[in-house]
Amino acid sequence: MPEKVVFGWSDLNMRKNSLLDKYLLAKPTISMVIEWPILICVGIIGTVFSLQTIPFSPISNIFGILILVIGLGIHASSHKIHKQAHQQSKRIEKLATEGIYSHMRHPGYSGLILMYFGFAFSWGIVWILIPAIILVILTILTAIREEEVMKEKFRKEYEEYMRRVPWRFIPKVF
Repeated sequence: MPEKVVFGWSDLNMRKNSLLDKYLLAKPTISMVIEWPILICVGIIGTVFSLQTIPFSPISNIFGILILVIGLGIHASSHKIHKQAHQQSKRIEKLATEGIYSHMRHPGYSGLILMYFGFAFSWGIVWILIPAIILVILTILTAIREEEVMKEKFRKEYEEYMRRVPWRFIPKVF
């Protein structure tokens, strides 16, 4: 029987080597090839079929572009410090703990979350928020699962880093 992995949320159990676990630990570029086309396709379908738009257009669209650009900036700044960020978790050789990583443990994922929401608002179709929210949840689960891998690999060094930097995504909030 496969071993269960507990992520710290009492109601979240996942079997190692399950399809979800493999997806969460996939190389980020693989996930990107799946996730962004889904968002784009939903946007195209919403536009073609004139589905309900997000209110307050064009202000909501401009807000979305702003959030998207901020997310890109945060994501890019995380890559300047963590050169192996697009590697699978098990292949990471060194912890990134400086710069933006001294304020939050997952700035790359924070940027990605902002990009999902920014993209959805900038496109302006209400239905694109559904895959955006699903992708945000998957991103959060990826970070949680990745932390388990990092704890196994770096042991006390990662636990100390978690004590110094308690915030996963938003400093002083979450």
